[in-house]
Amino acid sequence: MDHTITPAEMKTLEAQFMAEYGVPGSLLMEHAAQGVADALRRRAPGGCALFLCGPGNNGGDGYAAARLWKQQGGRSVIVELSPDAKGDAGLNRTLALLAEIPIRAASLLHGQLPECDIIVDALFGTGLSRPVDGPAAVLIHLANESGRPIVAVDIPSGLDGTTGKPTGPRIIASETVTFHRMKPGLLLGEGPRFCGEITVHPILIPIDYGSVSGLACMKPSDLRVYIRPRDMYAHKGTFGRAVILAGAPGMAGAAAFAANACIRTGAGLTTVVCRESILPLIQTLAPGAVCIPLTEDENGLAADALALCREALSTASAALIGPGLGQDEAARQLLTPFLEAKCPVVWDADALNLLASGETVKLKPRDVITPHPGEAARLLACTNAAVTADPLAAARDLRQKWGACTLLKGARTLMTDGRRFAVNRFGTPAMAKGGSGDVLAGIMTGLLAQYPASRPTLLIMQLAALIHGLSGLRAEKIHGENCVTPQHLIDCIRLDDQYLD
Repeated sequence: MDHTITPAEMKTLEAQFMAEYGVPGSLLMEHAAQGVADALRRRAPGGCALFLCGPGNNGGDGYAAARLWKQQGGRSVIVELSPDAKGDAGLNRTLALLAEIPIRAASLLHGQLPECDIIVDALFGTGLSRPVDGPAAVLIHLANESGRPIVAVDIPSGLDGTTGKPTGPRIIASETVTFHRMKPGLLLGEGPRFCGEITVHPILIPIDYGSVSGLACMKPSDLRVYIRPRDMYAHKGTFGRAVILAGAPGMAGAAAFAANACIRTGAGLTTVVCRESILPLIQTLAPGAVCIPLTEDENGLAADALALCREALSTASAALIGPGLGQDEAARQLLTPFLEAKCPVVWDADALNLLASGETVKLKPRDVITPHPGEAARLLACTNAAVTADPLAAARDLRQKWGACTLLKGARTLMTDGRRFAVNRFGTPAMAKGGSGDVLAGIMTGLLAQYPASRPTLLIMQLAALIHGLSGLRAEKIHGENCVTPQHLIDCIRLDDQYLD
């Protein structure tokens, strides 16, 4: 599992490592530069690379990479903001000159970059704390408009390395080569829009050096660690009982998506509690699920509805409430058995809106709420803009207010159990369709049913988000970005790391 590190933490860590082991900064810079040269070899083998270099250490990485690229058979041209590079950056500028790499001043370009096949952004990196202006802003504009692929060094210039917020003009990279660990700004805010593919390159510092925890980021190979082979004597009772309260007239598909995702993820027994009027649809769309119908009369649900829910929940390993449930008074009454349930409960969709419209209640610490930003805003009684401006704070506040573990959906889904935070970096815009969230809720419930106490809830949330994102990538490869459906996501659920085969 990977973890992020903030720019400030990285600066402290590097200084500590160099002081403790007597490692010169120039050696770390050389390793960083090799990561950039590796990216150039992948993207423009033997081509001409234009290095945009600032006067700081990020520019030093660029000067060093230009030298290495030339040594490896490529052609290098440098455009610099200033000749006044100091320290390790100044040393590598001198070495670039000794290697007879042409260096041009940004102020003398007259609105046109030198010809090249690929551009390296080594202007500012993670240390930038002010909006970019002057010649640097011009370089960023020219690079973005050039039509050439751009490799950003550590983080695209103009992007805040901690929050992912643009600080003004910013590089739009095809790939970002970041060092030691990912920076949170690559995953949060607008970071995913500008960083392109992320490559983490080591720079001598051991990955477990220091005591920085950062955002946890699960990767596909982690599935092999946490999803174990089944025992040959296992039976359906071994893998838990999941109870799902979902669906209403016109929304039976949401219940079916959640149930089928739960079954596909491995739950041993999946039961759907639903209104009697949609029972035939659920049993047709989700034949692997047992159904418990809630009788309806002219006044809504019959008097035994709550008792039926309690009975189903009495033997449940995990439960889900919300997908397509509706928000009428009958649906509100059905919250009570799930609030009383002893098993972990996933609160999704309409269940969240019902919670938000009533008095605040404390959910169980192992319960999970799964809001998108709009639902999070209602749960926090704030604006959607406030949630998206600082999603980490929103996730923390949701946990604090409602008591449950929180999975805040988005381009980069955030998760917290109140003590630690995690982020999921896998997924695709192909999943941006109604029903995708129902699939995620079903995956989560299936995992909770199988591991009701043996896995921390934060880990279950990470697994669910990763499996969901990888299923989207598989479905996109098969059906294309525009044509993926929630059923395609379910069909592509696999509990292994082979997601592009």
